[in-house]
Amino acid sequence: MKEKLIFAIFAVVAIVIIGIGVYYYYTYYGVPRCEACGMLITPEMDANFKVIDVNTNQRVWVCCPGCMLRVVAAHPNVHIEALDSWYGTSAPKIIIEIRNGTVVSVDPPTTKILLGAAITNSCSSNRIAINDTSVELLLKYGYNDKNPLTVFKTQLPAGTPVLTIDQALPRLKAKGIAYVPPSMAFITSIIVIGIVILIVGAFTYKKLVKPTPTTTK
Repeated sequence: MKEKLIFAIFAVVAIVIIGIGVYYYYTYYGVPRCEACGMLITPEMDANFKVIDVNTNQRVWVCCPGCMLRVVAAHPNVHIEALDSWYGTSAPKIIIEIRNGTVVSVDPPTTKILLGAAITNSCSSNRIAINDTSVELLLKYGYNDKNPLTVFKTQLPAGTPVLTIDQALPRLKAKGIAYVPPSMAFITSIIVIGIVILIVGAFTYKKLVKPTPTTTK
């Protein structure tokens, strides 16, 4: 009975450690996160912001218009498609081309970024607007509850800066990437430690239950 209890303790500890390793892997590598800030990507974010690194043709995940430009620090050549934060799919897509870290084109040219994060330091305070009407509505209401793809249902802070893409890019690119996920080596080491503990527990149990040889006289 004592032997089984000892093995059970080893097994529980090992399973917990392995579980932590698997959890870390899933939450940091198994689901998309914003490359700039680490926020988990929701279906709404996925639909609103599509950033493609034109050098690798790979998707760069972002959560908001601010992070959309922050990732240029690591991806200087990107093709961006974004939905207006007020109108959503009711308006044409905003198309932005950036090469060598500089804005090449913005369609339509009336596009603005509402950089509320400059005040709140939160991605939920950023918006992108296709024209001045959208800017006014977003500043007044924060979000459109009729837009099913609204990412952040929050008001914008007073004094939210309204910038063109050309104006916003240098300051956001300078802020750059803040999110650093745990390394795969670290996560792998956690899982390996759990497996080692389980093996040690199995050998300990086997040694404890092994019958002691008797000597004959």
